[in-house]
Amino acid sequence: MKWVSLSVWSPKVVQEPMANFLVEQTGRGVEFKGNWIKAYCRHGEEAQYCLKQLHRYYQDLQQLYPELPTLRLRQEDLQDEDWAETWKTFFKPVRIGSSIVVKPSWESYRPSADQVVIEIDPERAFGTGNHPSTALCIELLEHILSSVSRGRGDSGPSVLDVGTGSGILGIVAARQGARRVLGLEIDPEALEAAQRNVDRNEVGEAMSVSLTPLDQVEQTFDLVVANLTASLHTQMADDLAGHVSAEGLLLLSGILTEQVEEVAKCFEPHYFKVVDSRATEEWRALVLRKDKE
Repeated sequence: MKWVSLSVWSPKVVQEPMANFLVEQTGRGVEFKGNWIKAYCRHGEEAQYCLKQLHRYYQDLQQLYPELPTLRLRQEDLQDEDWAETWKTFFKPVRIGSSIVVKPSWESYRPSADQVVIEIDPERAFGTGNHPSTALCIELLEHILSSVSRGRGDSGPSVLDVGTGSGILGIVAARQGARRVLGLEIDPEALEAAQRNVDRNEVGEAMSVSLTPLDQVEQTFDLVVANLTASLHTQMADDLAGHVSAEGLLLLSGILTEQVEEVAKCFEPHYFKVVDSRATEEWRALVLRKDKE
């Protein structure tokens, strides 16, 4: 299998978010050399997809840091090296929130009695728990679902995970007591990875994944989760808001600090207001609830 290395020049101010993004986007570790961060992709469609997402992400960073220069990128074809195994040395178990541990499928881990272990093989799908936007979602999911489950007794909430990627957020929801979880994904390869992770974590009775477009899903849900980008949140505001049940919640992540106000305003016509938020570095996750009329 042929591999491609992508090296991105990153000033210190954005090195950590850029590295986290590349780890999440490729599902593999990265290397640092001065201001350069190197990531590895499979040659062909995967590399092309990563490049496309990288350009979009860098544009988002430039909104937050206008002083950033034009994207500097080096691309190199690699031969005769098994990067498919090498990158795995960088993906280790990580604890998120008070009880969630996300680990790769090839790593062993002995949990304590109070820990919930989520086993993920991201393949080429987004979602390992290493990126702040994913970690913030997991923290809020843990908090929301523990509160909701206490109020409902034995009946857990329903959850819609829009852009499920590796399936990690939906799997966390299922393991935290959601009675029904639907993960939506537009990338067929990512959907296959998500299904394998659903099976790996034995949550198939509660969680299903689908290529169905959001606007074709007829049900509403107690909790709608979307770890996307600010631009997608604003574009999809009508559909996201429309799939939240009468007293439900909307959890949005993948938002830079300077984009919070813009995103929140897009949901005001639907009478949603921010009731909770979490921040890590320049990333924010928002919880919105519809005002009672």
